[in-house]
Amino acid sequence: MLRNIDVDLLRSFVTIAELRSFTRAAAALFRSQSTVSTQIRRLEELAGQTLLERSPHEVLLTRAGEQFLGYARRIVALHDEALDVINAQSVSGRVRLAVMDDYATIVLPETLARFARSHPDVELEVTTGFTRDLLNSLGEEFDIVLATQKAGDGRGEVLRREPTHLACSDRMAFVPEEPLQLALLKAPNMFREWALDALNEAGLRWRILFSSSSIGAVEAVAASGAALTVVKAGTARADLQLLGIEHGLPPLPASEIALHLAPGRPGAAVAAMSAFLADALNDEMAVQGQGAHGAD
Repeated sequence: MLRNIDVDLLRSFVTIAELRSFTRAAAALFRSQSTVSTQIRRLEELAGQTLLERSPHEVLLTRAGEQFLGYARRIVALHDEALDVINAQSVSGRVRLAVMDDYATIVLPETLARFARSHPDVELEVTTGFTRDLLNSLGEEFDIVLATQKAGDGRGEVLRREPTHLACSDRMAFVPEEPLQLALLKAPNMFREWALDALNEAGLRWRILFSSSSIGAVEAVAASGAALTVVKAGTARADLQLLGIEHGLPPLPASEIALHLAPGRPGAAVAAMSAFLADALNDEMAVQGQGAHGAD
């Protein structure tokens, strides 16, 4: 019997295989965890094989899953490339895009590569940094800023909602011993302020062990087991576990990822880039408040 596999099923399988977690994959795909689980069950039914196995800490590929992964990756990549080519218009010009560091390294590389392939005549210049600094230069240095802001802020075109959590290494059980050791981004920083305000309001004592302007650096310190840090659920390192009220810690506000355009009518290249980002990052099926990272 002829069996056709939906590309969405393959995309979910590839994402889970790469992130080793149904929870993180659901956040990255902007779907509920139950939807992603249903997709994998359907894919395994079509394949006639078990492709993934769950362990207490991560999701592992079976031997059949390892063999299938390469084909799935190539099919998804070719599908996306074909759509980009057909949808691309003859657009030229320059786009100065500014984006938060974590999205630039984790979420956007493939999206930007796809844009470059489908719009070869557009010159793309990408700068990373903190939202406050980037927005201050919108219209002068940047045509588009992809920014993190507090949910409900009301600025820009909101593309997705990101749960925000305190997080620690997943190699050990979290024990709330005071003072809590923290690894945070340097001030002024929104996540730093959220964490300290929440801990103070909860009456918890804390100490800043490590401070840096690098998201990667503070997450690495947390992953080592030395401290807690603040993360977006969708971009946190795979070796961090998300913490919340069930761990005796206060919840943090949710954040939004919003697209900000420079004042005035955008040129064709800027309009094409903003539409491309909106389509890639739109959160119509985004996960709202997933639980802690894990194999579930």
